[in-house]
Amino acid sequence: MGADYSHGQFILFGRKIHKSREKNIPLKESTDLKKPTIFSERLTLKTKIFYALGNWGNTTTTTIFGFFFAFFLTDIAHLKPLYVAPILLIGGVWDAINDPLVGVLVDRVRSRWGRRRPFFLFGALPYAFFFVMLWWVPPWTNQLALAGYYVIAYLLYDTAFTVVSVPYTALTPELTEDYDERTSLNGYSQAVSIAGGLIAAISVPALKDSFLDQKTGFFVAGLIFGIFAFLPYLLLFFTVKERFSHTEQISYNVIEAIRLTFKNKAFRYAAGIFLTAWAAVNLVGTELLYYLKYLMNMEHDFDIILGLLMGFGLLFVPIVVWLSKKKGKKNAYIISMIWWVVIMLILTILPNQYGKTIYLLAASAGLGVAAAHVIPSSMIPDVIEEDELTTGFRREGTFYGILVFFQKVGTAVMLALAQFIFSQTGYIADTIQNSATELAIRIFVGIIPALLLVISIWLAWKFPIDKIKHALLRAELAVRRAKAEI
Repeated sequence: MGADYSHGQFILFGRKIHKSREKNIPLKESTDLKKPTIFSERLTLKTKIFYALGNWGNTTTTTIFGFFFAFFLTDIAHLKPLYVAPILLIGGVWDAINDPLVGVLVDRVRSRWGRRRPFFLFGALPYAFFFVMLWWVPPWTNQLALAGYYVIAYLLYDTAFTVVSVPYTALTPELTEDYDERTSLNGYSQAVSIAGGLIAAISVPALKDSFLDQKTGFFVAGLIFGIFAFLPYLLLFFTVKERFSHTEQISYNVIEAIRLTFKNKAFRYAAGIFLTAWAAVNLVGTELLYYLKYLMNMEHDFDIILGLLMGFGLLFVPIVVWLSKKKGKKNAYIISMIWWVVIMLILTILPNQYGKTIYLLAASAGLGVAAAHVIPSSMIPDVIEEDELTTGFRREGTFYGILVFFQKVGTAVMLALAQFIFSQTGYIADTIQNSATELAIRIFVGIIPALLLVISIWLAWKFPIDKIKHALLRAELAVRRAKAEI
């Protein structure tokens, strides 16, 4: 049993199926409805662009949060790292817990607007408001009171963020079931993600430095990006339609839904890839400012370096999409991550006097950044078809909710651990750091991300769904859906 993709056709279950070159036209095997009909689902450019724009709010707020929030708490709000660590851990754990809960809810909702779109309409404004509140410094001097405020602000922001972000990611497998078209769709989405991250990363330092009081600068940055964060969700609500909005309502409770999800072997590997890759991305993003400020004396170069990292990441997106189509998703991912591991190890041992080399390293790391954005996101939809064969239900929200749970738990633990280690090594804001703190910064900006990426490479190598297996899954699903329609 196999598949031959040559000459515009492929063979499934020993039967030849001709691949239509037209948009959304089925690959006709037979006029017999009991036999499978496979769809070559080419999305329109308009659909890809509108869907991709929905990622603007997600990426700008998470970029600002990931790159600047820990630094904001220690160096702007003047919280001691010993208080910052539990803020990041408590918020991160809640962040992880609420994702599968919202995911299951999203799959169970039925409304005249579908399963996903109501969350965009009602969740966008609270999401923007609570993001702004993260960047306000209360006029209090009590460390415990300040810590309490930021815990509450973090919890509210993250809840609202989850309410809109999980339904957004759950749309990906609904828009197309085509193996390569999903990579293309995620390419557009992640291009917006990287571009938005680049704009946010460059704008925040510029805004904070344009005011005499950096507290004001951070709040203005939060206000601007908060306002523009909710607009794309309204655009999504009015422009993107759901394909499976009238599917049978899922009868599983939360515990059963999570149990069934973890039974899926392919999902366990995909979730591990997400956890390790994004924990590495977020750890580097958070610790890079400490690295530049205290080790390289290059704090004011942060926006340039981040611009190179994200800018070249954006340029590498079409290359990653092309490489994925030529070599397969997991091979493209492995090649890109090996390259990024080398960059991280060089960053770890880079002497202080060679700080300007970081410009070259940042640009070179763009390949890894692009792959981390594009490929894991395009693997998950393939897992969902396998789950549909097993359970008979479309459970995109549950899968993405649990996926993000893995990602956020890993990130929260890493960031909290970094702040705890800093507190134990004697970190003091705005002063020359001792050798123990400098070593800790190097480890958390280079060694640990490199180890996480190595684990991610191994998990990708073990990922069991390739292009041929996915084609077979779609064919079997087509048979089942055809029988259900008779």
